[in-house]
Amino acid sequence: MADYLFVPQSVLGRWSEQGRVQVEGNVLTILGEGKNFALTSAVRFIKMEAGDDTAGLLQKVKTTDALKQMGAEHYMESVILGECAYAVQQGFLADANALRRAAQVSQPPPAASPTRKADPPKASTQEEGSKATEGDLLAQFLLDNLQ
Repeated sequence: MADYLFVPQSVLGRWSEQGRVQVEGNVLTILGEGKNFALTSAVRFIKMEAGDDTAGLLQKVKTTDALKQMGAEHYMESVILGECAYAVQQGFLADANALRRAAQVSQPPPAASPTRKADPPKASTQEEGSKATEGDLLAQFLLDNLQ
């Protein structure tokens, strides 16, 4: 199973303000390169607000579709599952296999932060034959800009 990178909404917002990316719905466009990538809405479970973490969700990432399937209620920075309340960070998932390939080819700049892994969707919206090249572009962009 492929790995995915969780990108917080705040990071995408900062990149958008800086003119690096444009996000429309669940499509990320890297400006200057004109490459589009599909994103999947997700949350990262930060801490417990009430109850015990019997579901084992702390420090995990779940898609909003997975939350619905679990019967969880998600609103803004909170998720309620049964008698438990969690503080969450909103964001998106992007394919992380491309990040590993890019990391092997070139070193990230010193200011780059480590990436966080999660599980779910397909990230590239481009044709099958060009996935590796475009995945490498997304990987390099994320390595260069993730803080």
